Amino acid sequence: MRFTQLITDTLAVFAPRPCQALSLPEQFSRIARKEVDGELTMTTQFWAIESFGQLRVVHIFSPKINVLTLFFFPSQAQPLPVYCLELVVFGNQPIVGLLDAVCLMPMPCADDVRAFMAAAHQQHPDLLQANDTPEWFEACRSGQDFFIRPRGEDDMEMLAALHLRLLARDFIPLLKQAKPLNEQQADKHQQLLQGYKHHHRTNAPGLKLMNRSFGEQWTADYMNFLFQ
Repeated sequence: MRFTQLITDTLAVFAPRPCQALSLPEQFSRIARKEVDGELTMTTQFWAIESFGQLRVVHIFSPKINVLTLFFFPSQAQPLPVYCLELVVFGNQPIVGLLDAVCLMPMPCADDVRAFMAAAHQQHPDLLQANDTPEWFEACRSGQDFFIRPRGEDDMEMLAALHLRLLARDFIPLLKQAKPLNEQQADKHQQLLQGYKHHHRTNAPGLKLMNRSFGEQWTADYMNFLFQ
């Protein structure tokens, strides 16, 4: 199944840090519906990464659709970026690849994040930035992100490999350096985290598919849960 190995490899990168799989409501951890072209399934996993934050992984798959959406949301007291990855494939055609690390407020790691994302672009000039980025993404991107329309499997595989390298080489070391924010900073960070989540909750490009396949009420409840 597409992206299953990438999910496993992502969890393995985080595994040297104490990670705990969180128990999710059954109605959200896995849902499936019969479609004309076969069964459409969506699975969701939350992982607590020590006290630093949560890794949230959503995998949608059917005979014709494969979508992987991944977020690391830092805890409000942790001066860490939001990290996100999204890969979309329709049939055998890669459609979108997105990778970003967003510092929502000034924090000590911001220069490091900008530097390793800039280095990633220099190392992968063939991963061409799309010139048709949607408005919802324009409103929340870091400016050092990757948003590509893959030309084929090579581009998608390159972005997936880059994701794993960035996590292992650059993102995980940020956890060791993080020193908790003071109460006022943490409150501000929490406001910004909630704003970021609200933006994705209301603008996620998969909403149309989910509403059609799983119903509008279930989708609204799920999005509130995913982006709580």
